[in-house]
Amino acid sequence: MMTTVRGRRFLHIAWFTPLVLWILVACAPGATPTPSATPVPPTETTAPPSPTPPPTTAPTATDTATPIPPTATSAPSPEPTAPAEALVPQGPITPPPANFSPTPPAPPDIGTDSEETWVRDYVALVTAMLNSGETIEGVLEMLRAWSNGPQEMESELASYVWAEAADLDEDGSDEWLISLPVPERGCGVTWCPAYLVIYQYVEDEALFKPRYVVQDSSGEEVQLQHPELLRVQDLNADGEREVLIQQRWCGAHTCFTGLTVGRWDGVRWQDLAADPISQAYTDLTIEDRDADGALEFTMHGGMVGSVGAGLQRPHILVFDWVDGAYRLVEDTPDPSDHPYYLMLDANTALAEGQWERALELAMEAVNDPNFEDSMGPVEEVDKQRIISYAAIEAMLVHAHRGDVAQMESVLERVQRYEFVEPNVYNEATQRLLEVYRETDDVVEACTAMEEVVARRADEAVFFQWYGYNTARLTVDQICPLDAPTREATPQL
Repeated sequence: MMTTVRGRRFLHIAWFTPLVLWILVACAPGATPTPSATPVPPTETTAPPSPTPPPTTAPTATDTATPIPPTATSAPSPEPTAPAEALVPQGPITPPPANFSPTPPAPPDIGTDSEETWVRDYVALVTAMLNSGETIEGVLEMLRAWSNGPQEMESELASYVWAEAADLDEDGSDEWLISLPVPERGCGVTWCPAYLVIYQYVEDEALFKPRYVVQDSSGEEVQLQHPELLRVQDLNADGEREVLIQQRWCGAHTCFTGLTVGRWDGVRWQDLAADPISQAYTDLTIEDRDADGALEFTMHGGMVGSVGAGLQRPHILVFDWVDGAYRLVEDTPDPSDHPYYLMLDANTALAEGQWERALELAMEAVNDPNFEDSMGPVEEVDKQRIISYAAIEAMLVHAHRGDVAQMESVLERVQRYEFVEPNVYNEATQRLLEVYRETDDVVEACTAMEEVVARRADEAVFFQWYGYNTARLTVDQICPLDAPTREATPQL
């Protein structure tokens, strides 16, 4: 299987033919390793952690402020979706010849079908460098020089080309995590490509042996961007050591931070993220928030930096260890006084049975609408639909209390508007009041109101134009008092 690198494929260039010939000879039957000096353990080169991200998809559900209940699913399979073990050299590993003089390979060509070969040959070259008698720090310095990053990005190079020793599988022998830069690709604001390789140092042979090339949490990318080692420790209180890697990358307008969390069991890399751990422009915190021994990853941010993203607000995302994996367990938006967000938060409060909060938020949207926002002027029809639905939310609270007079008062308030075009929510308010008078059942009245909106969903959108990062309700959320349908319903 071919593993794509950020959607690109690389060409194997015959830049180290002598090395390949040497490997073939060394791996032949009867080949005898040549003694070499034992590498000197390096000084600590791991960069201090700094917040960073991965791309997020546009929100397709309500901008809720509620914890996300974890699903009781099994832990992620340790089997990768691409043959990462095939990216390391096969056969015996021996020291390079005495006259070994490594030279930087040409950078891989974009859009070709030879990535596996290119990566495998590059790992073989670095393995020979590690086994040549050079210190690990000396090898890293050579790799940094090969990367040819811009002068102003030298600090970036130092932080993403690193090596760390740890007994990852707790067998009494250290593994080495080594981040290998892509030659001649450099390190800029939007890119810093590298491969993360797990090496075993075999003491009695005095040899580094590559074991695995780590993929990101998507299982689709073997090339990481700005990889920084954050933690090697027991993250989830299971008694075993995990590895936490941070990535950063940028698009045309937005930069993202992402985390890769996994475990090396001595044979395979086990990815431990059930959900993508990423956010745009985030502040990252790693701590045991609930004192259960497992660390949570908390991200605060998510504001996409393009006009097309539309109306948006920051979120707090919390990823916790649940059912054998790190999962998104909480998605809490920041408070906002924009009427649209007041309306969304009132919907969430109703779904959770927080009646007082729902009434407070809904009436704030009805009484004092402030529609100034980054999207520019809001169309009059949008204002009226938002206010009318907020009135429905307030009426549901009064219906729950059995107060028909207050329901009528709210309805009269919104009917004072001179609607610029037919407003389905205005009709829905009347249906809500009518059915509640007949049945004295708030849920039945709420469902009848939702049916009015569902029949004319094309007239029920809250904005004539939505940004791709704007949170949206679906039709089956218009009545927040009953269970949403499992079938896909239109967005509003």
